[in-house]
Amino acid sequence: MHDRVSNIPLSRRNLLIGTTVLTSITAFGGVQAQSASPVVTSKQGKLRGVTEKGLSIWRGVRYAAPPTGINRWRPPQPLAAWQDVRDATRFGPACLQPVARNEPERSLKDKPQSEDCLTLNIWAPQDARSLPVMVWIHGGSFRFGTGSLDLYHGDELAKQGVIVVTINYRLGLFGTFSHPALRDDGQTDVNFGLLDQIAALQWVRDNIAAFGGDPSNVTLFGESAGGVSVSYLMASKAARGLFHRAIVQSGGLAVPLSDRQEGDAIGQRIAEGLNLPDAKAADLRALPAEALRDATYSAADIMPQRDGHVIDQNLPDAFEAGDAGDMPLLIGWNTAEAGFFGPRYWQSIQGDLGPDRWQEFKALCVGWGRENDDTASEQIASEWFAGSVSRAMALSHRGPVHAYRFGWVPERERSTSRGAIHTAEIPYVFGHVAASTDVDDASRAVSSDLSRRWAAFAKNGEPESPHGPQWRQLTTAGDTFLRVGLTRTEIGDDPTAALDEAIRSAKLPPRP
Repeated sequence: MHDRVSNIPLSRRNLLIGTTVLTSITAFGGVQAQSASPVVTSKQGKLRGVTEKGLSIWRGVRYAAPPTGINRWRPPQPLAAWQDVRDATRFGPACLQPVARNEPERSLKDKPQSEDCLTLNIWAPQDARSLPVMVWIHGGSFRFGTGSLDLYHGDELAKQGVIVVTINYRLGLFGTFSHPALRDDGQTDVNFGLLDQIAALQWVRDNIAAFGGDPSNVTLFGESAGGVSVSYLMASKAARGLFHRAIVQSGGLAVPLSDRQEGDAIGQRIAEGLNLPDAKAADLRALPAEALRDATYSAADIMPQRDGHVIDQNLPDAFEAGDAGDMPLLIGWNTAEAGFFGPRYWQSIQGDLGPDRWQEFKALCVGWGRENDDTASEQIASEWFAGSVSRAMALSHRGPVHAYRFGWVPERERSTSRGAIHTAEIPYVFGHVAASTDVDDASRAVSSDLSRRWAAFAKNGEPESPHGPQWRQLTTAGDTFLRVGLTRTEIGDDPTAALDEAIRSAKLPPRP
């Protein structure tokens, strides 16, 4: 995914950071329990959490051994047992990462970070018994983010009768790295961040019953790089059976996918930049973590790689081949995804496409995309980024599919936003907007409706809400999209279907 460029209206940015809706919880600070501290016994030992707002919460729970020292660039290792009661009231550090250009990840520059980052967080209704579980994978271009950002707090969503789990996983060069010296040392894996996600799901399978969750009813959901991760894990034999439903939010992306030879070349180039042209495995593992954080590499260099273990093929091919199985899938994207990245993301579209294809695609734009060349470029960039692959995955998936297009923009932002930008749906899904007193009634209603639908999907695969239209399974005609628009939520066709099909048919290169 493209490095995130600040182009978000201030009010939307505040929603993303969560400052207006989560004022009682700091991003990494411990919070005093309002009543008795809940203690649970996991497979490894006892954990003490906190009770807040009628919920039991455990923060910073380790799910694997620290991925440091000899464990750097190895699959996550089993966690040793302990005898005492461990504190689980503070979030664990984010994975060590560069300073992001944009919020919400930019706020992490002043928060604890570490290579030792494999923790998860749990929000559960008090006295929970065998509730559905929703495991969230955060986005951030496989380079930024953490599961403990205010934006991802699970308190409001958990009130819908589900248990919410958010996770950290290795990012950047810690999360994806291939080098011949590591293979000489016996290491054949390269997708360590995805392996972390699998390890977290294994921890949920083995432990969530103690927290009141049902390990046989787990929904994996994520946005952007998190949605890409969900999609890869749907198609991965290594993750088979660890979750039972999937939600992909703006995650049907055409991401670059290097093979082993290309990955080795990337790793050798990066090692040379770190003054290790003839590196041995021990040399690479001895590098200071900060050197890896600050190394020079492109966004494409840290995308997941085709390793023959976790990933066999790119996402569209995996879905078309039926390798994603037949689990229920909820998938969608936002109407103006590219607006998150700013004008420089779409200003080269005409030149990239060439005059003939530009005219073809421009003629297929709809709504605000027809206003002028700039709006057409933004709409084409938005669909190229997330729409075309998401639609292809939805239509080729073997299991039941519910598809959506999110286009809600609060009234006070409509003069500056052409539609819902990348990430805009997250605070609505998590219910933070519904709980806020700083937004209009219509926005709260949209959030209440979406959080109910996501929780209902986790419960039984049917994303219904008592306050909105019946959301039917997707048909090949594409006329059953949940369309969250500026004036109403309705069921209808995908208005950019022709544009998405043209982009897909053109076999354009990835535009992360």
